[in-house]
Amino acid sequence: MFSTHAAWHVQAQIFFAFTDEIGGIVDIAKAQQEISKKYAVPALDKCFEIFQFLASSSHAYTQSEIAKGVGRSTNEIFRILVNLEMNGYLRRDATSGKYRLSFKLYNLSRSISPLDELRQQSIPLMDDLAHQTGLSCQLSILHQSQTMVLVHARSPGPVSLSVAEGAVFSTLESNAGKVLLAHSNDEVRRLIFERDLTWHSMSDMERQTFINTLNDIQMSSSYSGSTSYIPGVIEHVALVGKNKGKQIGALSLSKVESVDAKGFSEMDIDALETTALNISTILGL
Repeated sequence: MFSTHAAWHVQAQIFFAFTDEIGGIVDIAKAQQEISKKYAVPALDKCFEIFQFLASSSHAYTQSEIAKGVGRSTNEIFRILVNLEMNGYLRRDATSGKYRLSFKLYNLSRSISPLDELRQQSIPLMDDLAHQTGLSCQLSILHQSQTMVLVHARSPGPVSLSVAEGAVFSTLESNAGKVLLAHSNDEVRRLIFERDLTWHSMSDMERQTFINTLNDIQMSSSYSGSTSYIPGVIEHVALVGKNKGKQIGALSLSKVESVDAKGFSEMDIDALETTALNISTILGL
């Protein structure tokens, strides 16, 4: 188990890996992999593997089935299973001997506010992104079938585009909304379509064209387009999280279109996509 000092040291190493010597944004996933190797705790790794395996299914499993599922021998995981059961993280059926997750992890997770955590972890990374690109950026999420701006980081320049935190926009009409919709699962899509007036006003051909646009967005790493709610402004949007993930967000850079007819530079897009990946990595999305 890490001491408080050791844990802080690991967090500090991860934090300072965000920015390199010339101020560029660095892929934090690589830094985390190197640190994970340095501070590896094999028994803890086995715990995580067992948690992830059991959480992937609603079924209960025997010791040998769990061992096969995590790619280890039964001897390797025996003591881990016993300790997890003794500490209340697993329940073992007395008749079949099969294990399943208890509600202890669920109850622990409910003590964390996901939106507060998302804001807390995103703000410093988004401030760095705004400083490096000189552009405003926003982090948006789905909220009651609409797209809500959760975090806004203004550009460091004297003139800055500003979008109010808490502002909501049509998911079908906003660029961030399209990215969120493109990467949502089929059930979420269906629910949003049912509630959106724009969708109901579309013809069958318009609906198919829109679906094709979502499919194109899903296949790319990010999406660029003019905004429907601020004339003359363009946005480039990257996914935070994984395609069809349970928790996803959309990170956007915005700029006045007339300032630069070429749109966003490759460096701006790379910085945006790397920041989106860093947020995803830190939050485990």
